[in-house]
Amino acid sequence: MLKKYKAKQIAARILEAHSSLNKSSLIESKMLYIRQWQALPEFGLSHFIVRFRGSKKEEVLGIAFNRIMRVDPASREALKTWRYSVMKAWNVNWETREMVVQCEGETITFGCTSADIKVIHEFIGGYIFMSMRKDVNQPPNEELFFKLTGGWV
Repeated sequence: MLKKYKAKQIAARILEAHSSLNKSSLIESKMLYIRQWQALPEFGLSHFIVRFRGSKKEEVLGIAFNRIMRVDPASREALKTWRYSVMKAWNVNWETREMVVQCEGETITFGCTSADIKVIHEFIGGYIFMSMRKDVNQPPNEELFFKLTGGWV
């Protein structure tokens, strides 16, 4: 922050933020904090170190509630994004511990080095299951949940 803004600018922003919070109640302040936290670009993004097939170096894969991202480890910027809406299928080769994600126009194959490949499979399946639920008041379809997250019934 100090490299991007001058000290006077930072002090003015802090005083402005403090004065706006001074007038709100404790609950309102907490809710404002939560909303600001959720508005951050990397909110809800889980990072995994993976090796894509054909690549010699390890890279970072980010998984969010609506997309998978190839992330640059140095700048933390998204290099490539695949939305779940364009995913046709995802499979895990349990023998080689690699995941194959088929999207419109391309197929992505990678192995995870920072966790078991099952964790990534469960993340993707869980997010897709949650996006398929229309009415949150209905009891969840456990059979579908286990099929999407575990690959078995």
